[in-house]
Amino acid sequence: ESELFGYQKGAFTGANTEGKKGLFEMADSGTIFLDEIGDLPLDFQVKILRVIENKEIMKIGALKSQPVDVRIIAATNRNLLQMVHEGKFREDLYYRLNIVQLVVPPLRDRRDDILPLSIYFLKTFNVKYNQKKRLTPEVIKRLINYSWPGNVRQLRNVIESMVVVSY
Repeated sequence: ESELFGYQKGAFTGANTEGKKGLFEMADSGTIFLDEIGDLPLDFQVKILRVIENKEIMKIGALKSQPVDVRIIAATNRNLLQMVHEGKFREDLYYRLNIVQLVVPPLRDRRDDILPLSIYFLKTFNVKYNQKKRLTPEVIKRLINYSWPGNVRQLRNVIESMVVVSY
């Protein structure tokens, strides 16, 4: 909560003596990205909803709210509509966030993206580690045929690992 909304000086033990701006305040007149929105507990979802509806935040320890004008981009790998039906995600927040929905299929459903992503990551890590590694046809075949349960992050980590540990 203190990261998103900030706090007033002396709001709690260990707080910065000058207080702290939160991410919403820093994003005022701009955009804030909320990753893994589906992992927020219900009580915290209410606070995000208030920001959207009232266009204001309440810092921890503050006596009055302050206005913010932010565009919110939220991401999750969860099915929020299903979570709404299960009572795990607020329906009103779901509809306020779901103005424009972009669905990015998992990597296993985008096999044509595996090779270009692999090449991109390989170039990136070759530069980072001062290497000149290449992908053999056999490695490419294995990369394309793998199911990638960890999605693009897993592919990125596998390519980095190959660059670091291969001869």
